[in-house]
Amino acid sequence: MKSRWERLSDIISLSKRFSPQQIAPQYYNFFHKVRAACPEQGGSPKSQGARLASHRKNMAKIQSSKYVLCLVSSLVLNLISIINIYVGSEWNLNWSSRAAREAEAVAAISCSGHGRAYLDGIIVDGKPPICECNSCYTGPDCSQPLPDCAANAEGGDPLFLEPFWMQNAASSAILVAGWHRMSYTYTDDSYISQELDRHIRKLHAIVGNAVTEKRFMIFGAGSTQLLNAAVHALSPDNSSLPAKVVATTPFYPRFAFI
Repeated sequence: MKSRWERLSDIISLSKRFSPQQIAPQYYNFFHKVRAACPEQGGSPKSQGARLASHRKNMAKIQSSKYVLCLVSSLVLNLISIINIYVGSEWNLNWSSRAAREAEAVAAISCSGHGRAYLDGIIVDGKPPICECNSCYTGPDCSQPLPDCAANAEGGDPLFLEPFWMQNAASSAILVAGWHRMSYTYTDDSYISQELDRHIRKLHAIVGNAVTEKRFMIFGAGSTQLLNAAVHALSPDNSSLPAKVVATTPFYPRFAFI
């Protein structure tokens, strides 16, 4: 009887459709070398049950290990993705973050504290923009003072406000796309946005330095341009005398020549 089972085992082992190793122990446990001895060879139902419980326990451990491996792999992949997004991988940067990165790199050029490099400044041999020195300073890094240089104390150069804006860099920075508002007019055919008009009037109302109710808003870059526009718009066409300008503080001497 034993020799018949051994021959049957050899035949099944040569088959490509199935093998004794793939059959559950409760259905295939009579080969001593493959699973366990059959009852006729001395194995008891109690010992077979113990071996079956041990097998199931081992399979549960293997399954649990697979779950742990999947969890660890998922955590590692998520960590790599977060690093690529927030640390600054080149392939993940869009146009706005690249523009901000370039602007901050140029702003970090100190120019010895007597000048400033600008993103749209002069570039020589593909290097970062060169320093543009303040009055009375020169040199590649603006570290050399000019002798006998007269400082213009009444010119009204807003450069003295630079420290304030540097302290509020994050809240005052503006990033504008190259295609932003390319038209000369807005949807209402005006040359100034309604939102900007509303904020200007609100600012004057808070400060209390101008009456804006039932007044037209003239928009320009710089006080000189604004005064020129106001004088041009308010001057009578047939007047032979120059128009007079009344300006409150701050009043710069150069306004007298407008």
